[in-house]
Amino acid sequence: MVSPPRLALVEELADHERLLEVGVGDRPEVARSLAERGRDVVAVDIAGGERTLAAASETGGPTVAGSLRAVEADVLALAEATDGESESVLGGTSGEFDAVYACNLPAELQRPTVALAERLDAACLFTTLGFEEPTVSVRRRSLSGTTVYVARSGSARSGSSADGR
Repeated sequence: MVSPPRLALVEELADHERLLEVGVGDRPEVARSLAERGRDVVAVDIAGGERTLAAASETGGPTVAGSLRAVEADVLALAEATDGESESVLGGTSGEFDAVYACNLPAELQRPTVALAERLDAACLFTTLGFEEPTVSVRRRSLSGTTVYVARSGSARSGSSADGR
C-alpha cells in the first residue's frame, strides 16, 4: 500500500514514461505503483532489498502494464560513469530516462543524484529525510503531506526547461 505522501509523488512522476529511482532499498511502493500505471522503472540501490526484488519479479507478468527492474548499483559510481558504463548497468541507452527520483534522499547523495540526472538529461525530483534541507539548488513543491524538491524540470527534448531552479 502506498501512503498518501508517496501517492502524491507517484502522481507527480506519472507524467514520465521511463524513470530511474535512486536508493530504493526495500521500499518499492512508488516504483511498483508507477509500473502498474504503465511506466518503465529501473530501481537502483547499492543493496536491493527482498521486497524490491519481489516487486520487480511480480511486475513482469501480463497484469502489469509497465515494468520494474531492480539493479544493484551505486549512485556515486553511476554519476561519474561514462555513458557506456552506465548503459551496461542500467540497460538501454542513457538518454532513455525521462526522470531520476528518490524518496528520503540523504544530503550526501543529493549532488550525485542531480549529477546523474544532468548526465542523463532527465528531470530530477526527490524528497528528503524530513529533517534535512536540500544541499542542491531546488524548487519546492508542496503535495498532499509532503514536499517534493525539483532539481531539474526535464530535458530539452521533452519541451520543458532543463533547469529546475
